[in-house]
Amino acid sequence: MQVRGMDGNFIEELKGRSDIVDVISSYVPSLNKKGSKYWGCCPFHHEKTPSFTVDREQGFYKCFGCGKGGDVITFVMEAEGLGFYDAVKLLAERAHLEMPKTLSTDNGEFRKVKERLVALMKDAARIYHANLEDSAAAPAREYIAKRGITPAMVRRFGLGYSIGYTGIADALKSLGYRRDEMLKAGVLQERDGKIFDAMANRLIFPIIDAFGNVIAFGGRVLGKTDFAKYKNTDNTVLFVKNKNLYGLNLIKKLRLKTRVNDLIMVEGYMDTLALVQAGVENVVASMGTSLTEEQAKLARRYVEDIYICYDGDSAGQNATLRGLDILKRHGLKVRVISLPNGEDPDEIIKRAGVEEFLKYKNAAVELTEYKLLRLKGDHDLSDPFGRASYAKESAKIIAELPSEMEREIYENYVAKLTGINPSVVKAEIAALSAGKVSEEVLTSGVEATTANEQAARYVLHRTIMGLEKWENFADLMPTEALRKAADYMNECQLAGKAPDVGTLYHVTSEEEAGAIIDFDEERYKGSEETAYRDCLNLLRKEFAKSRLAELNEKYKMCTTDEERNDVMRLIAETEATYRRYYGNQ
Repeated sequence: MQVRGMDGNFIEELKGRSDIVDVISSYVPSLNKKGSKYWGCCPFHHEKTPSFTVDREQGFYKCFGCGKGGDVITFVMEAEGLGFYDAVKLLAERAHLEMPKTLSTDNGEFRKVKERLVALMKDAARIYHANLEDSAAAPAREYIAKRGITPAMVRRFGLGYSIGYTGIADALKSLGYRRDEMLKAGVLQERDGKIFDAMANRLIFPIIDAFGNVIAFGGRVLGKTDFAKYKNTDNTVLFVKNKNLYGLNLIKKLRLKTRVNDLIMVEGYMDTLALVQAGVENVVASMGTSLTEEQAKLARRYVEDIYICYDGDSAGQNATLRGLDILKRHGLKVRVISLPNGEDPDEIIKRAGVEEFLKYKNAAVELTEYKLLRLKGDHDLSDPFGRASYAKESAKIIAELPSEMEREIYENYVAKLTGINPSVVKAEIAALSAGKVSEEVLTSGVEATTANEQAARYVLHRTIMGLEKWENFADLMPTEALRKAADYMNECQLAGKAPDVGTLYHVTSEEEAGAIIDFDEERYKGSEETAYRDCLNLLRKEFAKSRLAELNEKYKMCTTDEERNDVMRLIAETEATYRRYYGNQ
């Protein structure tokens, strides 16, 4: 059996050697045993009452607060922000197991190349850092001193300096790295057949992923120049700019020392350094990009609450607006820190101290309020037409809110601000909301969960939990994700072993695995035996209907009597099966 392209026997051995309670205890030290299970506060969202449970016997964890669940591999993927392969690799190293030499879906040669580039980037970071002591790095040392960055911060963030256009190439070559490897890692660029360090004569900021690997560099130019002040390594095998957050590796370490309830997201490297140096350690930077879906997903792995604090200039505020909805769409509670006079966090701290910055953080406003405040600047509220226009634009924002209570709060806010009758504002929002609902009803059918899919999940839920006997029901499954789960059950049956709940997360989609395992049995009240039989009958009925439609189409395509007779026989058998379960329905 293959599990995400890896040998299933190796995965089983790995999980057998990786006690899930021991592994999770290193992230959730407060796990307490109650009965046969362990309970603690969930590491994936903030909670005061423990709703996170670990079942050692089944090798499975589940949070009844945020809904996350899976096996020891899934946990490491979530906790470390890793892909499947890297999570397996981390656990294998912990269990002193050698990784398999061949993978069916992961090119082993590519993996070797990637590991070679990781080593190269680590050495490049060391070289850049050592360069700071060189006489040529005097401008960098002066800049660091001017910005008030302490030696401890220089070491903690691994700051460095690039000496000239060929210095890094010569140093890496002496360590045995080839030109093509330096180009592939993004340390060098090539133009007109010549190679050069694109970060030449810049202050260097290593960009480190959640796994602790240097994957790219950011560089700040020193002195006046026509070049961009900051630049990053181009996208490479290791680095995609809009899929990473600067400082995330430090957040991972911080979580091992204390609970991280929220993140402050800033634009760049210096804001991150300034805040961390001032004692505000829960900071990441989007590295000057507009926020992306991937960055929002990364942040959501660590916290539920996020404060976004971009520069106070208009460009920064527009970037803020673009990113807010992305963050909220991924389940983050978003607040915006507004800084005065176009200042950035570093400037605030230098001018008035970290306490002043924290005052602005405490005064941060929620997403909708921030949008409405920004909208005020585009309308003349002293003019009746300006107030009416503001109210109409505000209504569009408020209509998007899913909570009726939230809508009412902001309805009253807009009515009070504009002097318009609250019932008029409410009616405008209601009309927009009704239009939105109608649109959703028209488009939601594509992804709607059918009764047939729910019946399949119930059958899989009961059998994987050992409550019913599994038979080969794979043909009855209505979707590809459900068929993958059924195929896994067939493999377990053939191997004569009980299915592993956690493995289900790796053989089908995580969403489908969660829906099967967490199936709400209250949906089918009454006799469990009757409900299970009814679900199987429904699946058989729908399969028979689908099969009959398929055979009828096939009959139309027949060109000989022999072919027609064969198809007619199959139609008769299918109809007999259908009548066995449904009579003449």
